[in-house]
Amino acid sequence: MNTPKTDDFRLERRDDGLAVVFTPTGQTYTFAVTDGGKLSEPTVSPAQPNAGDYADGDIRKTATELARLAVSGSPRT
Repeated sequence: MNTPKTDDFRLERRDDGLAVVFTPTGQTYTFAVTDGGKLSEPTVSPAQPNAGDYADGDIRKTATELARLAVSGSPRT
């Protein structure tokens, strides 16, 4: 099983929110962003056939975290 890396993702601003594209599989995670900066659950496009061996949960977790960071920035320590 392959592990997704942050370099495998591309972020795109959309009129109604943010899209995170996982380039190895072609999946797009589309998030709506509220006025308060909260993210909706993503709408996920299907992966391309024979796109590789990645765990969906790992991809979703990384895509969601990248979208959260893009909207709110990194947490202060």
